[in-house]
Amino acid sequence: MKIIAVSDLHGWLPQIKEEFDLLMIPGDVCPDMYGVEYSQIDWFNNVFIPWINNLPFKYAWSKVIFVPGNHDKCFNGIVSKAQIMEWEFTTLGRLKILNHDIYDFEYPVSDGTDVLRIFGTPYCKQFGNWSFMVDDETLDKKFSQIPESVDILLSHDSPNINKLGAVLDENSRFYNPFAGNDILTKHIWRIHPLIFHSGHIHSGNHVPFVLDGTYFANVSLVDEDINPVNNIPKTICDTCKITPRLDMSFSLNFF
Repeated sequence: MKIIAVSDLHGWLPQIKEEFDLLMIPGDVCPDMYGVEYSQIDWFNNVFIPWINNLPFKYAWSKVIFVPGNHDKCFNGIVSKAQIMEWEFTTLGRLKILNHDIYDFEYPVSDGTDVLRIFGTPYCKQFGNWSFMVDDETLDKKFSQIPESVDILLSHDSPNINKLGAVLDENSRFYNPFAGNDILTKHIWRIHPLIFHSGHIHSGNHVPFVLDGTYFANVSLVDEDINPVNNIPKTICDTCKITPRLDMSFSLNFF
């Protein structure tokens, strides 16, 4: 199985040439559109959905899993469930939007089908007045809703684990080596997913690693100035065995 992941596109839509089984986008796909949420909906209709429909899906069951981020303002109470269903239908079911929700991704194996349980959450710790940013008590309640049976956890926010959530750019006005989400960190260790992908912190550690049985990667595309620079890792590992039942090839940002 080939899983590729990228977040924090902020309107930059890469040309993806490699066929994939799963493409995961944990947040901030929309351009800001100067805060006009309905313009983001227009962009989703006219730009993002056509991009999805032209991606090199490997199989009919291949999927794009999208989780909103704090800049995807239209998903914070503006976009209706009917609109989301329409987008998923328009992509022939290949797009799945997880707004603090769970999805069982079924894929064929030699003796039938297997399932990867995927949970996607947009919630971030409070920093300004952006979408999906809530206080610590609310964060803890939200993350407590994520079950321990999850195989893949997609979070827009990044934890304080191995500098995934550190703003490492010393020239940035946001410089903070401990900017990650401590409450998210606590719940990651409770859940112990096989795979954890996040973004939000554009200049965090982008070197993937495995720690205590979980594969971690900050997959944000852009830097703090919204320039698409984090496109260096291509194939992390071919046939990387995370569990006895799951052979995966991981790629990041693949340009």
